[in-house]
Amino acid sequence: MKNSLYILGISLLLVSCNKSDKKVNSVSNVDSAVVSGTQVAKELQDLNKAVNASPGNPSGYNDRAKYYVLHNELDFAYNDLAKGFQIDTTYMPLYNTLADFHMHKGEPAQAKAALENALRINKKSYMTYVKLGELFYLVKKYDLAFEKINEGLKINKYYSDGYFWKGMIYRDKKENASALSNFMTAVEQDPDNFKAYMQMGLLSIETGKKDALDHFNAAVRIRPNSTEGYYARAYYYQTNKDLDKAIQDYTKVSEIDSTYTNAHFNLGIIRYELRVMDLAAIDFSRAIRCNPKYAEAYYMRALCEEAKNKNEEALADLEFAISLKPDYYLAKQAATRVSNTIKILNK
Repeated sequence: MKNSLYILGISLLLVSCNKSDKKVNSVSNVDSAVVSGTQVAKELQDLNKAVNASPGNPSGYNDRAKYYVLHNELDFAYNDLAKGFQIDTTYMPLYNTLADFHMHKGEPAQAKAALENALRINKKSYMTYVKLGELFYLVKKYDLAFEKINEGLKINKYYSDGYFWKGMIYRDKKENASALSNFMTAVEQDPDNFKAYMQMGLLSIETGKKDALDHFNAAVRIRPNSTEGYYARAYYYQTNKDLDKAIQDYTKVSEIDSTYTNAHFNLGIIRYELRVMDLAAIDFSRAIRCNPKYAEAYYMRALCEEAKNKNEEALADLEFAISLKPDYYLAKQAATRVSNTIKILNK
């Protein structure tokens, strides 16, 4: 998957700025809007237009930063946040987005500081209270998480994400009925709450309920360009032996993100089960290109090669899999079998 590089170092400065600060350190001169037009999603094109139409308005930069955080383009998100703060350090929504940025980077202390700054600007920001609850959930401080989320819901009882995060807490605590109830309330308040549909689908799979597919279909409808919904639905189809549909969804995942290792691997597993060895071997090779240390992909490619009587290639893959994972019993078994085959053929 994508790994963003963070070329600027003013995160701590951003979370510590106050009302009298109107400047931050310099940021990249490369505007994230300058991207090849044919590759820009419609949503991002609209955000770019809003920024260009009002370059002195921090809301445009904040909205685009939220998009980039959601899509894990954190270097672009950082630039937009910095530009927003250069315009106005008192624009409260920037702090909420900055908190999301730091949470994606695994920096809870900085995220908490950003949210505290947001509440200093607006003590009635229900979103900020819920984000604090999310932060406490992520560090497994469930009592504090409930406290902050409920504070937010007291201000706005219709805020969907508040119920979503309560559902996540209950899910962690293995209280599935309460988790499902809160996820359902989340989608009642916001029929486009992608995260809640995804969690309901996963929970349905875990508990053996039959409505998982409905939830994943809703998730795909809401975010047709996201890999998550397609991957979850593909896995559902795969486990329920609807292999043609699983292949379609895994293929869609790989079209959206060619570096999605597990989509390539699972496609290979399905095609191996269908005995389509040439295509399966290609899928495992793609998984290996995404992750050159994926021992299981080498093992499975070796089985494809063995089935095609390419024993030397199979043995090489098996030996490499064992070098990556010395306790890989299945690979050792297969290596012994293939090695014996080679000896017999060479007699």
